[in-house]
Amino acid sequence: MSNLLRANIARLWKNRAFWFGVFVLTAFGMIERIGIFLSEKEDGSLDEAFWIGALVIGFVLSIFVSLFVGTEYEAGTIRNKAISGHTRSDIYLANTIACIFAGWFMCFGCLAASLVVGIPLLGFFQTPLQMVFLQGICVFALSAAYAAIFTLIAMLCHNRAVTSSICISLAFLLLFLGTAISNRLEQEEAYYIPNYELEQYETADEENAEWVLNPNYISGAERNVYEIAFSILPGGQSLQLSGMLDDSKRYAEMFFASFIWIILSCSCGMVFFRKIDLK
Repeated sequence: MSNLLRANIARLWKNRAFWFGVFVLTAFGMIERIGIFLSEKEDGSLDEAFWIGALVIGFVLSIFVSLFVGTEYEAGTIRNKAISGHTRSDIYLANTIACIFAGWFMCFGCLAASLVVGIPLLGFFQTPLQMVFLQGICVFALSAAYAAIFTLIAMLCHNRAVTSSICISLAFLLLFLGTAISNRLEQEEAYYIPNYELEQYETADEENAEWVLNPNYISGAERNVYEIAFSILPGGQSLQLSGMLDDSKRYAEMFFASFIWIILSCSCGMVFFRKIDLK
């Protein structure tokens, strides 16, 4: 498999989709730091949305993986590899590792841009470095999970156009599900109805304010299910990891969820890849 992996990495450096992804993530990190500096010159900090690349890494990898792997099918490279004696498991793992490496390189570009531009403009981190490091591990794990999922689709579909459509649609769907769950979790338990009979000098307090329970607020076991789903789904992780550094987030759950996504994707992919007909 080492020969296959070296060949994939060598092809990676010449791949336009790969360098486009690196450019997008790097530019995204730079623009976000500059935007925070211009909008909040005094209150802005390097901590704010530091790992913003987690928000778009799914979309970027959906495009890259579908093109990178799809080209091998169109050129007949995968069939030639199998004919030359390489096992299908080695072919699959070599492509998966190459795509994971590509995602990590893109994330590193966003990280480097955020530091180079952010530190002179916003100063250093206000939160402990171990918290930054912990969230960074989750971001790189999330990137690997996205790469593994999209590689599963790309390796089982011969048509590059269809693969691209499925991967991009899935990236949107995952982020949509994460946003929907986030909106439910952010619902207030009760909301205030203004009392328009108050005089101008009066203010609402516990005696004259009217609070109504929010029927959309979820609690108890149902809320725990939503929180777990928010940490497990890649789209939910993208939303959480792209925000402020926060020690209340379930980083351990997110990391292990990404690890499970990688294992499941690779396992299912290798099983089904052995059975498909390489045209």
